[in-house]
Amino acid sequence: MLAAIAAVVSYSHMFDLAQRHGEPPWRAALFPLSVDGMIVASSMALLADARHGRRGGMLPWTLLVLGSVASLAANIAVADPTVWSRVIHAWPSFALMGA
Repeated sequence: MLAAIAAVVSYSHMFDLAQRHGEPPWRAALFPLSVDGMIVASSMALLADARHGRRGGMLPWTLLVLGSVASLAANIAVADPTVWSRVIHAWPSFALMGA
């Protein structure tokens, strides 16, 4: 439930960011899926490795870190230039990473 809520709010922030930078609505709708989708896919790969007693490879760890940084940056980029606004906008990204 937490991951779903965080993903929806994060999606909204990234959609807004893509539209602000000139992407048409259909491409702006795909942008968040590419960022948060990379986090989910790499997390699932690492989980599958762990369940089979394997250590996660370099690729899923790299994609997890890069996706997490990109998600965090995109969420913060749409915030007003105040500390509290940035914290509020960053929170869904942290929640998704934690979930």
